[in-house]
Amino acid sequence: MSGYTQLKLSPQQVQRRRKVVDPVQRAFEGGQLAEAHKLAMAGLRKMPGDAQLHLFLAAIAERVGDAEQVRHHGRKALGQGPNAGAFAVLSRLERRAANTELALELCDEALELVPGDVPLRIHRAGCLEEAGRTDEAREVVDAMVDELEARNRPLPPHLRYERAKLRVQDKDYDAAIEVLDELSGAIDTPHELRSAAWHLRAKALDRAGRYGEAFDAATQGNELEMKPFDPDAYERQTTAIIEMWSKENMATFPESSCESETPVFIAGMPRSGTSLLDQIIHAHPKAAGVGELDTLERFFAQVMAAYKPDAPEGKRFGSLNHFKWNRAAEDYLREIRKQAPDDERIVNKTIGNTRIAGLISRLFPRTRIVHIRRDPRDVAISCYMGAFNNDAMPWTTRLDWVARAYEQSERLMAHWKATLGVPIMEVRYEDLVRDPATQLPRLIDFLGLEWDEACREFYKSKRTLRTLSYDQVNRPLYTSSAGRHKNYAERLGGVDFPTYP
Repeated sequence: MSGYTQLKLSPQQVQRRRKVVDPVQRAFEGGQLAEAHKLAMAGLRKMPGDAQLHLFLAAIAERVGDAEQVRHHGRKALGQGPNAGAFAVLSRLERRAANTELALELCDEALELVPGDVPLRIHRAGCLEEAGRTDEAREVVDAMVDELEARNRPLPPHLRYERAKLRVQDKDYDAAIEVLDELSGAIDTPHELRSAAWHLRAKALDRAGRYGEAFDAATQGNELEMKPFDPDAYERQTTAIIEMWSKENMATFPESSCESETPVFIAGMPRSGTSLLDQIIHAHPKAAGVGELDTLERFFAQVMAAYKPDAPEGKRFGSLNHFKWNRAAEDYLREIRKQAPDDERIVNKTIGNTRIAGLISRLFPRTRIVHIRRDPRDVAISCYMGAFNNDAMPWTTRLDWVARAYEQSERLMAHWKATLGVPIMEVRYEDLVRDPATQLPRLIDFLGLEWDEACREFYKSKRTLRTLSYDQVNRPLYTSSAGRHKNYAERLGGVDFPTYP
């Protein structure tokens, strides 16, 4: 934790601050995040507005994935003056949200305060690569490599990882694999980077046509990060959603008075083409994508927790009455309008949309939902080969688990198509990439927009997406990923996949 605002304090003030801040730092560095949070909050009562305490709270929020608190405490820290640590944590936050240009601006602000900071320069290279600015990223990485080698210093693990990513982009797969082999064998490689390195190795091997080795590398990465998953419990959760959100029940649920046609939602499995659809729609002059916005998922969790099926009609959601459903819709509209104030359609591609489509239809009665489907075998291989958030989607680490999750996604979408009053359009990934001349105008027409040739050239957009396929949705449509599972036929043999007509 470095780069804090320099304060002019007396020796006595320094001593008092250390008594408050040092225990927070010890708890944080020891991995005791709950204790560090408690101590930091108590410290703020003694030293209101203290930048260092706010920065610790931002770092704790970053560890647990609470983006809202990262932003809150990062900005609070900056409220006390320029602060490299705060600029850095906010830059990482924007990078995860695919706001790459803003991430770069914040990173540059931090580097002005701590020129030459190695982690920040590595972070900057990663932002540039993800933004498609690979030449600039390569300049940053090569300069750092030259500097460190000239000083006979070892290359930090994250720098080696960024170097390997660029080798993959250059299609120099052997060089990428060599770097990743060194990385996986190094004792200083952090645990979280080991899994990412195995998955990047799988990507390089796959693109090199070495499919057996690619699958084995992905297996290594998945085993490192595998989380418990109960397919039967997942099926029961799906059944509970279907039963709660039946046509009869929904007729008694609150419905907002929102008349806006602006919100559009993409539903589908991860790696089914949701990012591709998002990018195509975003290319339209009167449409925009906001990526994966989980605002409605959080409200859905509150709705599910409050639901009392035996309560009288009108009281089944307790304090979450009609007015609060209205407010949830209004709040969401304001949120997406901040990102796209002038667009007629604003699309959200959150993977959880498949499970919350019933709620979406009650909040936005004039919405449109696009459901994209892809061969479950291709979905399974693409999920297995990628590096997902395994806390949110633990089923991505086993092929049979992906098959079960796919089955439940299909069940839900069949239910929504039979029960919801909002239009749902089905798009097959294979049709989209093989016949864009038909499928792209069909998609835009469904959204109630006039056709625009910019949608055909979506890949020319400067926009970046936080997706495993960020380097694929920024190039023209290609068909090589349709039927990808054939390269891994031997590994798929024992898995029972749902029928894909």
